[in-house]
Amino acid sequence: MNLRRSVKGIVSLIAAVLALYLAGYFLIGRSFVPAEFSEARRESAAVAREINQMINESLGSLEEISLQDRERNFKQALVLVREELGRAQQARLKAIELVVGLGKMSKSAQEIEPAKARDLAVEAIGSELTSLSHLVVYNDILNGLLQTLELKFSGDLGAEAEDVQNLIKSLNAEAKEINDLNTLFNQKMQEFDNLVG
Repeated sequence: MNLRRSVKGIVSLIAAVLALYLAGYFLIGRSFVPAEFSEARRESAAVAREINQMINESLGSLEEISLQDRERNFKQALVLVREELGRAQQARLKAIELVVGLGKMSKSAQEIEPAKARDLAVEAIGSELTSLSHLVVYNDILNGLLQTLELKFSGDLGAEAEDVQNLIKSLNAEAKEINDLNTLFNQKMQEFDNLVG
């Protein structure tokens, strides 16, 4: 009888410990990502892709402007410069959209579980915000370059080739930094997905 009670007691104890473990695993170990975060992430990713596409198109357009300049086709170069000024304005508006999306992500990220996933999300958001600061610098340099070229091609100013080349080097450096930070954002979000998926 005592042996039976002992065995029943041990089995009950094991069952209780196992039940506590399973409850802890399913209640505490579960991941949680707010719907607001996921939605803001999707929207922000789409806007970031548009911005990267605009940057790549701008760099390609600058090559075409340079070609028209070398061929002394200033009228066509001026048309391209003015188109590019419009694209730069669109990129600025997209940057504002991205700031709003990242703000939504940041606000809802506080509810993400587990903590490691939350930390990865916050790091990813931080890298994308840093990329936005480089985008602002990029746009300022691009606008300066385009305005200089506009004056040159309209005959109002003789721009120095060295000044233009320095602006283009700065532009390329900022574009690389933006791309690197976007890659970091995507890597962090992939790690995030692996944790919560």
